[in-house]
Amino acid sequence: MRESMQLASEFQKGKEEFRKWIQTKQKKEQSRIHIILKKHNISLYSNVAREKTHNNKQLKENSDHPKLQETSGPTQLEKDYFFIGGSYQNLDTRYLPKSEKNHSGFYVGRKGEDHKIILEKRDERFSGSLSYFFSYFQMNLGNRYKPIPHFYFAKDPDFYSAFDRTDSPLTQPILNSYFLGINSKKKEAGHKFGIYHSQAVSPEPGIYYTSPNQSYSFTWAPYSRIGSIYINDSYKNLLGWDSNLQGEAMGRTDQFYGFLYARSEKKSWELSADGTLYRDFNGVLSLPMQNMVDQTGVRQDLQFGRLRWKKYFVLEGLQSKEGLRYESGIGGHFPILFGDWGAVVFRYRDYTEEGFNRFHAVGRGLFYEFRKDKNTISIGGEVRTGKQQFETKLSFPLQYGYLLEISGIYRDKKMEMRSWFENWSYAADYNVNLMERNELWKLKLVGPEFSLNLSLSQKTETVTYIYYANLQFLLRF
Repeated sequence: MRESMQLASEFQKGKEEFRKWIQTKQKKEQSRIHIILKKHNISLYSNVAREKTHNNKQLKENSDHPKLQETSGPTQLEKDYFFIGGSYQNLDTRYLPKSEKNHSGFYVGRKGEDHKIILEKRDERFSGSLSYFFSYFQMNLGNRYKPIPHFYFAKDPDFYSAFDRTDSPLTQPILNSYFLGINSKKKEAGHKFGIYHSQAVSPEPGIYYTSPNQSYSFTWAPYSRIGSIYINDSYKNLLGWDSNLQGEAMGRTDQFYGFLYARSEKKSWELSADGTLYRDFNGVLSLPMQNMVDQTGVRQDLQFGRLRWKKYFVLEGLQSKEGLRYESGIGGHFPILFGDWGAVVFRYRDYTEEGFNRFHAVGRGLFYEFRKDKNTISIGGEVRTGKQQFETKLSFPLQYGYLLEISGIYRDKKMEMRSWFENWSYAADYNVNLMERNELWKLKLVGPEFSLNLSLSQKTETVTYIYYANLQFLLRF
């Protein structure tokens, strides 16, 4: 009765306000409200086609990119609007010159049904970008917009966007690039292909292709043999499993960097599996692609796999090759007590390192964990070769499409071998890496209009700390 009175009260404010009010609710509550409306033959949309378009767009925004699959906010019903945005980044460390520590940006633009235009100020540089669709033709030029969904293609190494979602006005910032191509369907999502030119990628022009739903895409510069490939697709009920595959690679065929991430779930068995492969070299993924392919030195190839049953039973394995340094390990999580309140979990890991150093150790840990939907709590510690490390991970979905996550690890000094560290629970790319710092703490709050990313860490050989902060906002009007 109380819920019905609240629905009636909100509905009297008008359909537009009522739709916005529904978007502030959790998904389960949204479904219950729609069932009540259906029983009373109440429609919030002018026609069925508009409702279908709205739902498809929201599903796409919830399942698309990352860095890339981190948030989903209220769907914007307006097709034309102005927007402003800004960002500020500070990296407080004695290892970098001042010019590389601080970066700030301000953006203003307009998004229409067939175009997007933006003017920007990144540090002391002024730039702009235009995306325009005319019949079957499309054009993208400047420092922001591109017809391909790649995250790393021509990426500006000093900036990134926390609002890179489907049809977003603030996609990933790039270095100066030009695209001219054809869409197989007039003003609809079709096959996109054409030519591009970007000095940040290759010295000569190349070709690009993107599938209708942007699940598959590639670029190729024939003369320099520099290319990139992107995949982000879901496979429903594939042999009884719901799966998602995401990956991105760039470089030459004989020298490439990138990642591949896969996740599968069989709900009837309460069983899930995920795994990741990635190749990097001293942060080379953040460099312009043309500089990346010519890098020489020790690269890291890492593979990680995990099998999870009933939330708290876990088998996992990792191996990494970095020059002559080879690390591997296997582990298991076994709940001692568990229920609706969570679980007390015993963790066992066997670590091995070979190469310049030869180590072997067994880690035993005890954790409290709670996992339900996107809510995650994991707090505990591990003892290895007489040394201790403490770990924590907290992640919660908030109202209005915001997500909050806190993660950290603290290790005793001079601890042998690196520790496994999971970056973000909501990420959808290479999500586990190896770290040997004394401690590392991260906080991320991200949503449709605001993003905050903080971290603090201490290297093993120093007593000073490294501080990082990144703040971004986006307003539509």
